[in-house]
Amino acid sequence: VEVRLTEFGNEFLLSLQMDVHSTWKYENNCNALSIRDKNKILCVSGGVAILSGLCCILALAAVTIKRLYKKVIYRLAMYQVTAALLQSFVLVFDFVLIDYNEEELYYQVSCKYTAVMAQFLLVMNVLFISWLTFHLFAFVVFFKDLNRLEWLYISSSVLIPLLIACIPFITDSYGVVGAWCYITSLKDEGNCTTRPDVVGITEQFTLYYGPAAFLFTVNMIAIFVMTVTMACRTWTHKAYMDGEPHPEESNQYAKALKQILPLVAYPIIHFVLFLAAFSNRIYTAKEGSAAFGFTVAHAATQSLRGFFDGLSLIVHIAMSVKKGSLRSRSLGAKTDHNNATYGSVTAYTSGAVTTFTLPNETDVDDNLSPCINK
Repeated sequence: VEVRLTEFGNEFLLSLQMDVHSTWKYENNCNALSIRDKNKILCVSGGVAILSGLCCILALAAVTIKRLYKKVIYRLAMYQVTAALLQSFVLVFDFVLIDYNEEELYYQVSCKYTAVMAQFLLVMNVLFISWLTFHLFAFVVFFKDLNRLEWLYISSSVLIPLLIACIPFITDSYGVVGAWCYITSLKDEGNCTTRPDVVGITEQFTLYYGPAAFLFTVNMIAIFVMTVTMACRTWTHKAYMDGEPHPEESNQYAKALKQILPLVAYPIIHFVLFLAAFSNRIYTAKEGSAAFGFTVAHAATQSLRGFFDGLSLIVHIAMSVKKGSLRSRSLGAKTDHNNATYGSVTAYTSGAVTTFTLPNETDVDDNLSPCINK
């Protein structure tokens, strides 16, 4: 009887120790973020990603229904929204893996390939945003028609991210970071101790965060120059042709400025949302551990990219359709805009008169051209 009681007592103590250890592991997980914290973060990220995905689908459907994909400027916006939609899918898949044990082989393999897709789509988003800004800048400031470079926009925005995403895969740097799968920044040394992963941190900042910060800064400078240029042509300078004033030219510039604003929303929104993720990575690299507040902000902002991308495209479509209907009612039946003649725009720059000649063909929306539909 004593032997049986002793065995029962040992089993009871062992079971109690396992329960306590399991509870402690659930609460702490040998990390600054407990599993419960990670679950909360993934719920926020996954829930917002679902909303963003639906918004992107709605925007792409609107472009298709209105057949606006025939214009380059809308196709560039579609590429950006499509990349944001795919990124939303990746974030939702991170949420699907919420109940899996990180030590299981299935989770480790799934997490690695999820991280590859995350890195690929993050870089793709930045490149598409940068090309869109470049395209608008060339047209607004220099009246350059760069529609022929669309193949370069697409190929570079796919091949470059693919090559970049392969580097951490080769160095085996993909894994769990914070609450989701990406390039690791901490290494587990056992006994609930971690140390900074120098290789992973270096890859994070050299393959994404560093170049993204640089490109976003350049984009913001380009947007500032575009806005100042359009504002000067609209409110400060008057267009002249053959020595005679043409106030209707200023009205065209005003319409062009209103049409540009929804498009420049893409780089501005991405720059603002990028700041939270950038701050979180800097804090993790500096402190050697993840912070709950920074990680929640990172999760929410990276999931909102698709929502704001889709919303910006929807607003742009609504403004274009509204202006098109108003123009039709005011002018009545008119010939196809493809038969319109592009003239020359004369503006004051540095006290001297400079003449710009618009391209003969462009798919940019009518109001983007100061001399269309004269």
